[in-house]
Amino acid sequence: MSGPLLELRNVWKRFGRYDVLKDLNLSVGKGEIVGLLGPNGSGKTTTLRIAAGYSWSDEGEVLISGESVYPNAPLSRSDVGYLPEKVPLYDPLRVSEYLKFLASVRGLRGQIAKGAVQRVLQAFNLSAVEGRLIGHLSKGFRQRVGLAQALLTQPKILLLDEPTNGLDPGQLVEARDMIRRASEDRAVIFSTHIMQEVSALCTRVVYLLDGNLRSISLVSDWSIGGTIKARVRCNTIDTLLTQISQLSPDIRSERIDQGENIFDIVLDCSSDLRGELSALLVTNGDLLSFQSETLSLERRVLKLLDEKEK
Repeated sequence: MSGPLLELRNVWKRFGRYDVLKDLNLSVGKGEIVGLLGPNGSGKTTTLRIAAGYSWSDEGEVLISGESVYPNAPLSRSDVGYLPEKVPLYDPLRVSEYLKFLASVRGLRGQIAKGAVQRVLQAFNLSAVEGRLIGHLSKGFRQRVGLAQALLTQPKILLLDEPTNGLDPGQLVEARDMIRRASEDRAVIFSTHIMQEVSALCTRVVYLLDGNLRSISLVSDWSIGGTIKARVRCNTIDTLLTQISQLSPDIRSERIDQGENIFDIVLDCSSDLRGELSALLVTNGDLLSFQSETLSLERRVLKLLDEKEK
């Protein structure tokens, strides 16, 4: 069984006396797009810089395909493509000139370099503007060029720092499509503060807060858990709530007495218990209404923060 393509093990990073990252551990496998969330100043960019070999941790290590990355061994991080929040584009250069220059910097020569440039020009629909000055490009095209440079060497790992920030709705749709294509068969970390982008692109979500990394869930599970609101007429409400609590250790319930043995019950579930819950409600009384709603990413984040405060 193959291991993760990218690992951050026990990573610490300090600025002065302040620990930005504290014993951070993160593994990303082939085909995963991990959404890295967190408030401004939480260390998202620092995490990506360390993963890219652009910055170095004070403790811990970064591994690519199981091999450690070292400051004095640039080839050890050659399998990483990095798109920083502020893309280092050279406005006086034309698009093709810029990509050719970066290809040479990254050790590509001759026909291999030429082929790499043509490949990314076509992949990101840049052929029509390859002769234009970068300084004259729109925000959307500049982001395309940024993605193109990150994928020149066909890296196994792709690190994207706020790649859709500032794009208009049309550009967002284009950028999402390009990121999906670019992410195929790679390990990807996608840093953003825009929840909709995470929902649209990512397969897993982690949240960085106070230097610590917390897992939220797999995106594929987001439609499973949620809130159920039911109204029931019941003479033994306490017995019913006890039976509900036995379905799952993390289920949370709230009841509101409406009088005449009618109760509104609100249940927060981390898994799909609609069948079991409706059966219990029907068995123990008259089920008057039953509604379920999925738990949005925003509410999952708020729930995580609320749990931290307790």
